[in-house]
Amino acid sequence: MRKLFGRVLILLLVVLSLISVVEAKEEMLFEISDPVGDDYGSGTYIYPKSEQFKPYEGLFDLTEFKVVDNGENYNLYFKFLEVTNPWHAEHGFSHQLIQLYIDNGEEGGLRTFKKGANVKFEEGHSWNKLVKVTGWTLEVFDYGDDLDKKATVEGDRVKLLADKKTIKVLLSKEEAGDLENAYYYLLIGSLDGFGYDNYREVTEDVEGWKFGGGSKSDINPNVLDILVPEGMDQKEVLGAFDLESGELATLRAVGSELGLEWKFLIIVLFVLMLVGTIVGLLVKYIKGRFNA
Repeated sequence: MRKLFGRVLILLLVVLSLISVVEAKEEMLFEISDPVGDDYGSGTYIYPKSEQFKPYEGLFDLTEFKVVDNGENYNLYFKFLEVTNPWHAEHGFSHQLIQLYIDNGEEGGLRTFKKGANVKFEEGHSWNKLVKVTGWTLEVFDYGDDLDKKATVEGDRVKLLADKKTIKVLLSKEEAGDLENAYYYLLIGSLDGFGYDNYREVTEDVEGWKFGGGSKSDINPNVLDILVPEGMDQKEVLGAFDLESGELATLRAVGSELGLEWKFLIIVLFVLMLVGTIVGLLVKYIKGRFNA
């Protein structure tokens, strides 16, 4: 009898420890990895020839994106294969242009905030928040804001972490909106202070300061890396623009299929069922002992 109670106690302790692990990870709202070596847009883009773009690979190669809820704020993490700072940007990185379009359930749009990226968004996931990050600035726009609105977020909100590959961005919940079940379009471009929406242009022929491998048309995407849902291919998504009709490539949103609250509820229900089964077996065993 003591052995049985001991085993039940051990099992309950294991279950409780599993619950505590789940609770500890509730802060992670969303996490996704991106393939290494795909900072080539639709598959053909070539780095500019200027030595400023050394090592000519990896600078725009996003490898991981995370959204963490730390209570009052959100931490966004963008990890790249390579990060350099030849222009001495105050945030520690020079080249990356990060645009995070957020769909958190409110009314929004399917076109980018400004001309420049040369992409549009899929039906069913309209954006309503835009977080724009460079080595010098952090801006947050709402859908419907005027194009000339000054949306700079002040304070020490952007920094390059010690690994020299991960860019961390801190946003208040008021600025970002509710991200519990949000969907995202993450666009990575090359920063150009004179380009449309600060995107460096992708042209047919590579130049010192322009990417090559694009088309003669002005509708090929100027986006070098994106996130795509599982089972989809970046080359196909970014290469789906139509030269004849002028139709832009349509990006696909990524996000959690189940929110953490639902996941936790499922786990709790499973634990309750498990405990109920154990208690039932224990009662049955005790009754059997007494009847004997």
